[in-house]
Amino acid sequence: MTIFRCVHCKTELTTAVREVPIPPETGTWAPYEAPVDPCPPRMAPGTYAHDPEPSRFSWGPPPKGLRRAGGRPGPARAVVLSPGDIRGVEPIAARRIGCCGPMGIDGPNLACAGCGAEVAVEAADCCTWQEIVLDSRFAEAVEAQGPQVSDRGVPGS
Repeated sequence: MTIFRCVHCKTELTTAVREVPIPPETGTWAPYEAPVDPCPPRMAPGTYAHDPEPSRFSWGPPPKGLRRAGGRPGPARAVVLSPGDIRGVEPIAARRIGCCGPMGIDGPNLACAGCGAEVAVEAADCCTWQEIVLDSRFAEAVEAQGPQVSDRGVPGS
């Protein structure tokens, strides 16, 4: 199991999660098309995947603490999580624009609660998947410490 934490201050940004393949786009629906309410998140709770297209979000101006040296406006790699697996963050109110929730198009909208680094984009509008996308430039993966519970509810298996 893995925990992601802020590269600057080491504040934990997620619960313990395990890597899985990213769900395919085919066969999925936007929240406004979902047959259930609320629409389930893109990622199952307790899982994460590497986003093959982190540039689908506007990462806006360079996040606090980073000077852009050219190239892509967003991270080369990003991590997609279920909204329920994020912690240790504060919303950036000015960037939480959307109809029914944040669209994630105005740059990072979640900051580390420990140091203020702009670490993630939350998308949860009626026309987007419900997801958190961590910027890999500001979030590092570390092995989770302590007993873990498997999908079957059995510690350590």
